Amino acid sequence: MIDVNDKDIALSALSALALIEQVFGLAGIDANLSHGGLITRQLISRMGGLGETRAFKIPGVRRLLKTHGPMDSFTRKAAIELIGKRDPANPNASFDDHKRLFIEPHPHDTELTPSMEFSHLVEKNLFRIGADLRCPTCVLSSWVPLETLQQSISCSLCGAKYDATRQLVEGEFTYRRSGVLGLEKNNQGAIPVALLLQQLSTNFPSYSRGTVFGVSYDLKSSERGAEIPNCETDFFILFRKPRSEKTYVLIGECKDVGGALDETDIFNMRKVSDAFPTHRFETYIMFAKLAPFSDNKIKLAGSLNTPFRNRVIMLTQRELEPYYLFKRTNIELGLDLHAYGPEDLARATKKIYFST
Repeated sequence: MIDVNDKDIALSALSALALIEQVFGLAGIDANLSHGGLITRQLISRMGGLGETRAFKIPGVRRLLKTHGPMDSFTRKAAIELIGKRDPANPNASFDDHKRLFIEPHPHDTELTPSMEFSHLVEKNLFRIGADLRCPTCVLSSWVPLETLQQSISCSLCGAKYDATRQLVEGEFTYRRSGVLGLEKNNQGAIPVALLLQQLSTNFPSYSRGTVFGVSYDLKSSERGAEIPNCETDFFILFRKPRSEKTYVLIGECKDVGGALDETDIFNMRKVSDAFPTHRFETYIMFAKLAPFSDNKIKLAGSLNTPFRNRVIMLTQRELEPYYLFKRTNIELGLDLHAYGPEDLARATKKIYFST
């Protein structure tokens, strides 16, 4: 029972997409989800959320997704060999580093194997099951998905109908990458971005409540807004700064192996970062790459710091693959780095790259 004069009101929260657009609007920037952002969102959703993208920590998984385009078929044996193979770009890293990685429920004393990992990816529908069948009429092979396989089948190339029984009995299943990663072979950078966001969400649990993660936005100046070039940020992270009225904002670039950081990226991120009002936001610029940075790229990134403000964060596969951000870094460099937020990451970056 309530008093006749009592009132109540229902408030609905903004969607993450709408909130991010509104925050960019405060900086005088129009932000729209890019094509790459749509693919990344779809990938994260298909895996079951950010926490379920841990499989991308394994170099062999990333190689498998890059090696085969959506029209390439391969066998289970070939996939398992690629997942378990030592990383050519980093001979010190191997699948053994991830044997205790938890990707799905299994007996406590069971270690992860390349076979288990591939089955997990197929179950998440990153790969489809089918068979390569050769038509006796046109003598060409075509891949037929499992849901349409029959003993009597029509060739998708010439239309002739033929009996595929013997091929099905004597052959084996083959696999193709599903459309979840788009038609391009390079995945539009979805894998590195998903891995970066997963690692940050895992290592900053105290910020997890209320944190907003966004992926790949096309940016341009709004009417009478900030003067920025048309550009893109590969991610956008927004969370509250403890014991402060300000809010942390993280923007930046996330590159795969072979990706390059150039002066245009530096200029664009500087302009976008400077557009956010400093009385409301504390902005950091993050550059992540699944390979080491060259000396020239380190120098370029360092130019964004000032004598009074460290705002550059740099992460490589060395920080993104382990469970703890700086586990490998501390061992390799003999340091004792820890990070509980963006300020700590910026200080760690300065110590790793700009201390000399």
